[in-house]
Amino acid sequence: MDAKQVRKELESLDDRGKIMLLLAYGHSLTIMARDSYEFQGSGVIRPSLLRGVNEILHRVFQAVIELERPDTERFVYSGISNWISCEGKEAILQYASSQAFERAINKCST
Repeated sequence: MDAKQVRKELESLDDRGKIMLLLAYGHSLTIMARDSYEFQGSGVIRPSLLRGVNEILHRVFQAVIELERPDTERFVYSGISNWISCEGKEAILQYASSQAFERAINKCST
């Protein structure tokens, strides 16, 4: 899903809907990040995936704060679609983020 599609999906919602979608996305993305873990071990086999997910979640949670506080400038939120789409990033991160966002859309639309 590219940044334009993500932006369109978010813009179709009111602030409460955006918050719920971003929270559902964040939760789904943590599930996708489990692919970075060593199977039944304590190690990490895909550190770039884990780091990429952490960077996305850092911004997603700040965007949620900005949406929750309407009196603040929405600096991070304004670029959140670029972070979710992961354009120009590693293919595995793009896949994980896209799958997580689609799951979040489905979860929030039911």
